[in-house]
Amino acid sequence: MPRLARAVFLGAFVGGFWGVHGMPGMSSISNAQEIVPDTLEVEQAAIAQVKEGVRAEPVCVVSRSARLRARPSTNAPITWNVGRYMPFERLRTENGWSQVRDLRGQTHWVISKNVSPKESCVVVRARTAKLHQGPGYSEPVSEFGVADRYMPFRHVEKKGSWVKIEDDFKGVFWTQASNVWTP
Repeated sequence: MPRLARAVFLGAFVGGFWGVHGMPGMSSISNAQEIVPDTLEVEQAAIAQVKEGVRAEPVCVVSRSARLRARPSTNAPITWNVGRYMPFERLRTENGWSQVRDLRGQTHWVISKNVSPKESCVVVRARTAKLHQGPGYSEPVSEFGVADRYMPFRHVEKKGSWVKIEDDFKGVFWTQASNVWTP
């Protein structure tokens, strides 16, 4: 897909898809930085769940999109609409549903067939993540430039402190591992 078409689509996807459907606790993607908890809070929540005996399994959205819900029911309120490659931690399964935890530590329910542990995925946790053509600051910035917070990618490989990622359009980029969350 040409750069401009990809940028327009992704802009519509991030602004329209999440902006219209909303993320939990926010009216649009523009104020996303206000809802991301401190990393310490997320780590403390994860530690508390481990102490309670909850083991998390990394999973990835493998369908084109997935509706996350407040309870394991198609009648439950939608808490978040996400696209392919969005990573989560699966906490448990129940009657064809998976309870998942996102990068902010919030839990949701998703139909189990929409997620899989067979893919490795990451999501941008920084406000923006600069995308390079190779691993290292000396490598040119990719034609795509940057990815915004909450943009999901398939994890391809890691080289030092850099990760190679792929978007839904098969675009391949490198970014600093600290820019992304991997469950």
